[in-house]
Amino acid sequence: MSRKRLLPLALGLAATLLPLAVVTAPTATATTATPRAASWLVLTSNPGEAPTRDARSRTLTCEPAAGAHPQPAWSCHELKKAAGDFRRVNVGPQEPCYLIYAPITVTARGMWNGRPVTYQETFPNDCVLYQEKGPLFRF
Repeated sequence: MSRKRLLPLALGLAATLLPLAVVTAPTATATTATPRAASWLVLTSNPGEAPTRDARSRTLTCEPAAGAHPQPAWSCHELKKAAGDFRRVNVGPQEPCYLIYAPITVTARGMWNGRPVTYQETFPNDCVLYQEKGPLFRF
């Protein structure tokens, strides 16, 4: 084949393949984008004024909501509203609590959107804990 005949063929092939290269380029960059930072937490709850080794614990992961926590979707939603700050999670009192002192200490450790999380708080009883934190530590 002569060069005169190859040139139009090569240009036609380039014109056909060029749009395909442009279409696939954004797809390739989208798959190499950095994934969203993980949110995983270990929550504990135990009677007393300090954490103990035999505390009940549950795992919670968000995006997607999962883990051994009994209500992961609700918990992740409330933590998202509070920007991962456990002290800001307060569902508010719906009814009065009893006045018996039976302290419960809760903790949270892990990562929220790539940031380390450490939280510990002692509540005067389980009623106050559940009134303020909802089912976040109810397990």
